Amino acid sequence: MFKGLSKKYLLILLFPLGYLLNTLSRNNSVLTEKIYSNGIYRGISWLVGNILGWVPFSLAELLLPVLFIIIIWRMAAWVVRLIRKKGQRWIVLRNGVLNLLLIGSLVYFSFIFIWGLNYNRQSLADILGLEVRPSTVDELVEMTEVLLENTNRLRREVQEDEEGVVMLIGGASGAFARASKGYQAAAEYFPGFDRVYGRPKPLLFSSVIAYTNIWGIYSPFTAESNINMKIPAPMLPSTLMHEQAHQLGFAREDEANYISYLTCSFHPDADFRYSGSLSALNYSLNAVYRQDREAWQDLYSRLSDGIKRDLAENAKYHAKYDGPIREATSKTNDAYLKANNQKDGERSYGRMVDLLLAQYRYEKQNNE
Repeated sequence: MFKGLSKKYLLILLFPLGYLLNTLSRNNSVLTEKIYSNGIYRGISWLVGNILGWVPFSLAELLLPVLFIIIIWRMAAWVVRLIRKKGQRWIVLRNGVLNLLLIGSLVYFSFIFIWGLNYNRQSLADILGLEVRPSTVDELVEMTEVLLENTNRLRREVQEDEEGVVMLIGGASGAFARASKGYQAAAEYFPGFDRVYGRPKPLLFSSVIAYTNIWGIYSPFTAESNINMKIPAPMLPSTLMHEQAHQLGFAREDEANYISYLTCSFHPDADFRYSGSLSALNYSLNAVYRQDREAWQDLYSRLSDGIKRDLAENAKYHAKYDGPIREATSKTNDAYLKANNQKDGERSYGRMVDLLLAQYRYEKQNNE
């Protein structure tokens, strides 16, 4: 039945090999942290990031439609052969299925080896020495109050456009050019945070991407942090830092969110510091809303008018691009996250509040 098969089909075995590697890695996060995340992946990131990082546009965004066209063309050619070769349909069908398995195996193994094992590394809390544990509602509200006061203060330091919404220094291009400064500053306290190679890149088709509810996409195959240029200005700096965190090797969404907040906090420019604080405050307010509506109402009433305008701009963005495409993409992303050891799926984005609380407790304890 398999007589005459090409030896290339042996590469299908890369799928079970990748699965085994991922399973072993998942069961030994310490070894994964030491050998892969701080060894193999760091070398891959350095190499690919330095080779492709100088390109001012997203290679991944351009290659994706090209690959899609090639796949459609090859599938059409396969269907034609299936119709024409009546006496060899079984062979054509068999080879077609094997080719699909071959491609799937190559993509899966490449993803696991190039970046995917980062999902199994030690938790960021363990790396930074933070204690993540259940908190009371009172503790959550207290932490959010501190964030609120800090965000109100930072809001007074930024510039506004004619509509009273935050205006970034040098516009979006200026934010892209300055993103690395936050990681460089944070590296003084967190060694290794300056190992982000290449520049964040604007998505050319942001007008289309906006309907998917995707703010940024990290492409592990090209080591590119890709950013949706339609997102509101107040949220752009924190999004830049989030995607750069993925290139640093932190794959989990809650950890990338927290690193975004952390590196924005160390950034020398007020617009980055404000964006990171606003993002953290937004997550914290949402957490309070789910626990205590009255406390949320009190906190919201204490937001400055400027912050309320920025949040309104964010809400306006979501209302404009909401629809079935966004819902479908959200479900796909949720499934992807769950498949990569993030059991909460898209809800994992909000678990950064646990890290914020751990930092709050640490700072409070050391200041007493």
